[in-house]
Amino acid sequence: MRTAQKLLMLFTVVLALAGCSTLRTASDYDKNVDLSGYKTYNFYDKGIERVKLNNLDKRRLMAAVESEMNAKGFTKSDKPDLLVNLVVVAREKTDVYGPAYYGGWGWGGWRGGWGGWGSNYVNQYIEGTIIIDFLDPGKKILFWHGQGSGFNLDSFNKREERLYTGVKEILAQYPPNVTAAK
Repeated sequence: MRTAQKLLMLFTVVLALAGCSTLRTASDYDKNVDLSGYKTYNFYDKGIERVKLNNLDKRRLMAAVESEMNAKGFTKSDKPDLLVNLVVVAREKTDVYGPAYYGGWGWGGWRGGWGGWGSNYVNQYIEGTIIIDFLDPGKKILFWHGQGSGFNLDSFNKREERLYTGVKEILAQYPPNVTAAK
């Protein structure tokens, strides 16, 4: 019985940690804009200046966006059809795990609840949201907004890979599936 409880506790902690490692993405767009007219891009300089990342991560983020934009068939240009604006929002996050769930049969039937053995595990870190906006420089409008939240900005483990994966997940929502929205 103790082994089952320990396995259940381990499964709960692994599940909780796995849930924290995924990026939650969302996007929105202006339904009155013809997205097929956009073929070239560049970065919105004023936005890049305000990105709250160190210069290494700022370059990594821009390289990830360039890679994805090129993969989507866009060309970087000095006279772009669209400007890419990047924003990173950070907030302090605290996760507390434990003690584990236990349950079992007793004289009065099934008994279960939270409690048991061990101490709490506390994880404090800075969680980031990466926002990618597409701006039309001619019309001076925002026409697409994508974001991914849940990025652990304190972790240096596979940081570059996670930035590329996060940008890929966000930009996978562009262009929006217009037929599904109707």
